[in-house]
Amino acid sequence: MDSFRVDIVMLRDGMPVLDSETALLLKHIDDMGSISAAAKRLGLPYSKAWTKIAKAERALGFKLVEPKRGHAGGARLTDEGKLLLSRYLEFANRRLGGLELDNLCDFVYAGSSDVFIEELLGRLKEEGFCVETKWVGSMAGLVMTSLGLADVAGIHLLDPSSGEYNIPYIERLGLSHSVVLYRGYMRSMGFAFRHDVNFKNVEDLLRYRLIARNPGSGTRVLLESLIDKLAAKIGTSRVAVTSKITGYETSARTHHEVVVAISKGDADVGLTIAAAAERFGLAYRHVALERFDVAVNRGSLGKPAVRRLLELLKRERPPEGYTPLRNAGERILM
Repeated sequence: MDSFRVDIVMLRDGMPVLDSETALLLKHIDDMGSISAAAKRLGLPYSKAWTKIAKAERALGFKLVEPKRGHAGGARLTDEGKLLLSRYLEFANRRLGGLELDNLCDFVYAGSSDVFIEELLGRLKEEGFCVETKWVGSMAGLVMTSLGLADVAGIHLLDPSSGEYNIPYIERLGLSHSVVLYRGYMRSMGFAFRHDVNFKNVEDLLRYRLIARNPGSGTRVLLESLIDKLAAKIGTSRVAVTSKITGYETSARTHHEVVVAISKGDADVGLTIAAAAERFGLAYRHVALERFDVAVNRGSLGKPAVRRLLELLKRERPPEGYTPLRNAGERILM
């Protein structure tokens, strides 16, 4: 079964010493005071969690975790461990989110690109809220929100094994203690292409130039799922198929970038949302209805901008190409 991760890797002398999963592990240890509890939250075997810590400590040359005095089996971060985690989170904040630390808004959205979310965030700005918007993709947005680097993430992550959206990723990464998931809406996903391109199905990716979304985005996850089905159909591997697709390694950050590239002739086809294709008058072939939900950091639930966004999610009707849900804006993962 495939899984998807976005990594920010800290290097020392060119060698990796800390990745996003190890940083999450350290953060959970700091929060919970236990390696075993932190490993359980992340869904890691204790032995693998300990191996990750030991490997980082060997590379760094100092201890990151030490026993908690007076607590049998308890653990805490060393001063060096706290400093390292703080530096990692600061770097992630500035580089992954692209945020200026001396000019932060009170409300930060980091997640998937979406036309309706853009409209709702625009409403917040019109009402006087300071809003930072970072189109980093579903997985990166979820990681940032779980770490407290963003307040809200819009996500549409398909779990190929179950066919479910979003919840399997939150549970697999052990993030249910740090984020709350709210029901969003359904939207049409499909292939957009110019009217002079005779695109019929995913097999035609082998003969046209593709513009793909960035790795870790929900759209990229769906694309990979479609390619996996094609590979199984013709009896080969995903790598064998993608090696024949021109443009598979492209990495557009937003649906807007996808449709602009197609309109300009820089690419022939791309997987995107119906609303984006319609804006640019492109031909469109529907592939799937997908669920787009909103993950909120638990520490941000009381923020006025967050509460207002959830109110708008309940009240406002999405544009063409979307299917509203009666329970939009309600909690679906406590």
